Amino acid sequence: MTSVTLKKNYRGVQSLQQFYSGGPYTVSSDGSFIACACNDTITIVDSSNASIKSTIEGDSEPVTAIALSPDDKFLFSASHSRQIRVWDLSSLKCLRSWKGHPGPVMYMACHASGGLLATAGADGKVLVWDVDGGFCTHYFKGHKGVVTSVIFHPDPTRLLLFSGSDDATVRVWDLTSKKCIATLERHRSTVTSIAITEDGWTLLSGGRDQACLNYLCFDVD
Repeated sequence: MTSVTLKKNYRGVQSLQQFYSGGPYTVSSDGSFIACACNDTITIVDSSNASIKSTIEGDSEPVTAIALSPDDKFLFSASHSRQIRVWDLSSLKCLRSWKGHPGPVMYMACHASGGLLATAGADGKVLVWDVDGGFCTHYFKGHKGVVTSVIFHPDPTRLLLFSGSDDATVRVWDLTSKKCIATLERHRSTVTSIAITEDGWTLLSGGRDQACLNYLCFDVD
């Protein structure tokens, strides 16, 4: 019987590095890459093979929130330093930064126009920022707890902003009148996530009460 000689050395074809440490992440509109927090840095990961395409160095503080612009050209980030930063993904350079909330930013979302950024604060406030100028355009208060999520209506002509909080409510804010036009109180615990269907007709919310609820958007418009 012929003996088989086994190889003792092997050439590495691909290796995987740590690219996510838990916390915020966001997926590009075409699904080609993922931006995710890795301690105090942000890694850009190729979703086809899980390889790290690039790394954005942070400010030595853990990253608390990440969002992409609608065209996936810019990345927005916030950390425990309370700085909000705008990154150019082609050059990986920080274009501008400004101080945000008094406490950590827990979530952020970019408007369909790319010109406005909404941030959800641990201070219970929802702020809207002019991306180019870095100044606050809207200051919304009303939640009685940490704001966990925010989302703009996908139709840029409907100037509505939705927010969820650990006070178990979802609030609807009118950007034109700068007022809260609806408070939805159907959850029994923290609202952990909110979303709107592509047609813009239905608002969905999920909570720690293990409930996923839906609302017709024209009922809160």
